[in-house]
Amino acid sequence: MPKNPVQISNEQPSVPVYSLRMQKIRHRDVLAFVTRYARSHAWALALVVALSVVSTAFFLLQPFFYREAIDAIASASQPDTATFRFALWQFIIGVGVAMAAFVIEQGGGLLLGKAEVKVMRRAHADVFAIVQRHAMGFHVSQFAGSTSRKITRGTDAIEGILDKIFLNFLPTIILMIGFMVVLSLLAPPIALAMFLGMIVYAAFSVGMNMSLTRMYNWVDSQDTRVTGNLVDAISANTLVKSFAAEPREDHRHGSLLREWERRQWFAWLASTGVTLVQYILLLLIELVVFTLAVWLWYHGEFTPGGFIILIFYMGQLWGRLWDFGRNVREYIRAVSRGEEMVEIALRPFSVCDAPHARPLVVREGEVAFEGVTFRYEQVTQPVFRQFSVRVRAGERIALVGHSGGGKSTFVKLLLRLYDVQEGNILIDGQHIAEVTQQSLRSAIALVPQDPVLFHRSIAENIAYGSPGATREQIEHAATLAHAHEFISVLPKGYETLVGERGVKLSGGERQRVAIARALLADKPILVLDEATSSLDSLSEQYIQEALARLMQNRTSIVIAHRLSTIKQADRILVIDQGKILEEGTHTSLINKKGGVYRHLFELQAGGFIAA
Repeated sequence: MPKNPVQISNEQPSVPVYSLRMQKIRHRDVLAFVTRYARSHAWALALVVALSVVSTAFFLLQPFFYREAIDAIASASQPDTATFRFALWQFIIGVGVAMAAFVIEQGGGLLLGKAEVKVMRRAHADVFAIVQRHAMGFHVSQFAGSTSRKITRGTDAIEGILDKIFLNFLPTIILMIGFMVVLSLLAPPIALAMFLGMIVYAAFSVGMNMSLTRMYNWVDSQDTRVTGNLVDAISANTLVKSFAAEPREDHRHGSLLREWERRQWFAWLASTGVTLVQYILLLLIELVVFTLAVWLWYHGEFTPGGFIILIFYMGQLWGRLWDFGRNVREYIRAVSRGEEMVEIALRPFSVCDAPHARPLVVREGEVAFEGVTFRYEQVTQPVFRQFSVRVRAGERIALVGHSGGGKSTFVKLLLRLYDVQEGNILIDGQHIAEVTQQSLRSAIALVPQDPVLFHRSIAENIAYGSPGATREQIEHAATLAHAHEFISVLPKGYETLVGERGVKLSGGERQRVAIARALLADKPILVLDEATSSLDSLSEQYIQEALARLMQNRTSIVIAHRLSTIKQADRILVIDQGKILEEGTHTSLINKKGGVYRHLFELQAGGFIAA
């Protein structure tokens, strides 16, 4: 795995695939992912193990003080002061040893916890960064809620994995080794019986709980669907209300929950069956061990004080082995829950920077498509086939045509949200596949048809493309975009939070904020995707004036269905099925009898064209 997950393979795939599927993530892939982050805290984890060894040694030593006290009491013919004092001090020392063991153990837990939160924070941040850098093909095929759920659940899984390894499995192994050493010196037959019992129990626990892995994955996959549908329905609540579809969404979500309930119940049922068998095995181990102890006592090879050690050790063993079975289940579940996040982290980027990508330098702003062929994944018909067009520096062009003709795809390819299968796209003679994505997109200002706003203040949203902008610059851009009028009357003005995706603003208000954002960004290339579609006629007139100023001396690409908004374009391209059917100025195209553009304009003008 790369040192920094964000830098996963910079090699450009020869034939891009826009939703690359990873092979099945395995147990070792998850462990390798966690190890990659835990390695930077190796010293802390080594100290945790060392403290566990010291703590276990104290726990093993504790019952020997109790044995001395019991043997002294049992050997005394009658109570006496010396025996009383000796036994009392043995018990006090034993309790002190137990306290020391507990404090050391808790210290190791705190040290582990500190390392865990750092590992979790770093892994969460890196996977978030990876998701941000995946191409549009990844995002359009994923529910945002499901992706966020995979990341948060995977982050929690890291804690579960490290906890089980360093607070359960390793301490249990250390304790078992200690048991074997002590009991081999004290009573070899009992040591052998306990060793065999632990081996059988551990093998059964691991084997049975590993078999539950598929069931946990089965449950978690449905949990992801439930979360995805939940976020999808809530984020589209306005649409649900507008169609009075609450009962329908209730039924849809209820169906997913019923399937989740069924899977969860089967998982709990299987888990309970495994727990029952584990309990029976522990009882059998206990019966065999105490039978051997009684047999040894009967032959004079075991003292009453030895039973104290044995009972203490059996109590410790019972608790650790019982927890071992449960912890194996929880560990497997943590691994399975981490698989989805690891799959995201290891998924190759479908669009990535070339190995020696350099920053884009825009001197004039000429854009050229040369022999471009492109199709979307799982679509057999290409959107573009050998498509070529050149946009001169500073030229204002408009793309018009029927929906699905390729206008939006043109913009997506220019922004390199997808990679082409054939041909080249150039800006000032530089192949956009050979420059950094960040520099490419930093040179283009986009005003989309459906503006996306963050649940942040209006000022932050306007300044998103220019983080260092002053309040005066923000307000000036808002004024040019005719957004200042509505912002100034809000109770908190520019500090007003706009809600998730800007739902607290109207469509026209969101669009004016997006235009103000583009005005402030002041990029050499401007893309307007139906930038005035949500505005009333008066606002549109004002915005057209602002956009006219914005488009001066910069390359501008305008996608428009309302043809009245593009009359001043230097050149209009009529695109249909990925081909340029017509091109020219508004006047030349409107005068072309039988032309596609003239027909579209007549439809919008109600059949009347002014002379």
